[in-house]
Amino acid sequence: MKRFLLLTICLMLFLGTTFQLKSQTFVGSESCKICHSDKYNFWVDSGHPYKFTITDGDVEPEYPMEAINFQEQWMDSLGDGSHDWTQIAGVIGGYGWKARFVGTDGIIIGTASSSFPDAGMGHNQFNFYGGEEHGWVDYNASTENKYYNYGCFKCHTTGGETTGTWLAGVPDLGTFTEGGIGCESCHGPGSDHVESPSSSNIDRVYEFAHYDNALGGLEIDGVVQTPDPNGDDVNFLCGTCHNRDYKSPINASGGFIKHHEQWDEFVTTKHFDGGMTCNTCHNPHKRTIWDGDGITMSCGACHSDQVEVTNHGPSANCVDCHMAFAAKSGTTRGASGYVGDVRSHLMKIIPDTESMFTEDGAWVKDDDERVAALSPAYTCLGCHNNDPDDNIPDKTLEAAAEGAKFMHSPEFIAQQKDIELGIFPNPSVDFTNITFTLYASSNVEIDIFNTSGQLVYTHTEVSKPIGNHQLSWDGNSNTGASVDAGYYLVKVSTASRTSVQKLVMMK
Repeated sequence: MKRFLLLTICLMLFLGTTFQLKSQTFVGSESCKICHSDKYNFWVDSGHPYKFTITDGDVEPEYPMEAINFQEQWMDSLGDGSHDWTQIAGVIGGYGWKARFVGTDGIIIGTASSSFPDAGMGHNQFNFYGGEEHGWVDYNASTENKYYNYGCFKCHTTGGETTGTWLAGVPDLGTFTEGGIGCESCHGPGSDHVESPSSSNIDRVYEFAHYDNALGGLEIDGVVQTPDPNGDDVNFLCGTCHNRDYKSPINASGGFIKHHEQWDEFVTTKHFDGGMTCNTCHNPHKRTIWDGDGITMSCGACHSDQVEVTNHGPSANCVDCHMAFAAKSGTTRGASGYVGDVRSHLMKIIPDTESMFTEDGAWVKDDDERVAALSPAYTCLGCHNNDPDDNIPDKTLEAAAEGAKFMHSPEFIAQQKDIELGIFPNPSVDFTNITFTLYASSNVEIDIFNTSGQLVYTHTEVSKPIGNHQLSWDGNSNTGASVDAGYYLVKVSTASRTSVQKLVMMK
């Protein structure tokens, strides 16, 4: 009997908490600005607010100044070129990768059932990335009834519901309380919190499931992960939208991982198994593109051995290889055929010539024969074969795979010696002399890392000839601040070789 009463009490508490959360209403991100101005301002300059922007009459959307999206071309070139902003009800995206346009009939412009004369013509998705224009493509041109309803906007808006409609005159689209991903998308409805601010009446991590998700959650290895209203599972929250179909396999198409697959990629990694979350590396309020500072963790903080021994020139860093652009949102780039516009979150590289995709190209392989991992095709050839004029030597897949096997091998450095590195005095108080001998002419990069793997100083020497060279370092970082006492790693890199030594600063 006591056990039954205890279970009943626990159930009542759980339902009470759930009811209390759902009984609250969404109040909008502007309401959060009053008390959380710093986080609000960071959020405004991130991509989340611009996932969907409702246009007001003939007024086009505004984006932060860093976003180079070629907006002035949109209405001149959309569809047959006859559109103006009075015909547009909202813009999907437009900040980082691409833009699509919802007509005043609630249907994506250029698709088959659009009420405008260029229905079915396409020419309706504008692609761009990193300040480069990649032009128009035909998005779902032949698709009937491509309405912008809950099934589409659930991950582009805040407070989405399947009932009602967001667009006057077009029924049954579903509703939302705020265009874009606002504060309450991640922290839940905030009416009680705004009325009486307290940590007890707002959700730190708003775990929820979309209304059209029959599973009620996401999958890991086929096992459904359901939301916990009282939990703080950051990965589940982010994964709710950063996946395509709530299922385990990593979706692929056309030789690239599809976008919105970061959850499915990340949960296959040892980083996930080790307890890392999205917030381990990301500040969720800040942007990572357009030179943002939303990345808060360096790879070297955990992988100092790999940072110390990297048999690659200074032109590439950890992320370039282990988070290569093996995924595509809007466009592919370059000549190699292996560069998309979204970084993969698989991290692991298998140095062989096998395809990372299943035979039909629909999924990333992840089975007993090959775990989910990147191929050297994307991690190596994406750079080496991407531009015939970039002075980066072209490679075959076989050569790339062979080189990748020894990328972090100390023995390989000993066999391929072309840098002799010296440091004096060591320990050092202020000025430190870094000497190096080259046995082949090359560009040289000198990097100094702290014990957390953070880069504190970097210096590039162009076209250094064979022979002895010396750099005097004054103990200041690239920002001009004096570094603290402690251990540092001095790394000298040429186009193909690396040498590292430890330096002790005594200040």
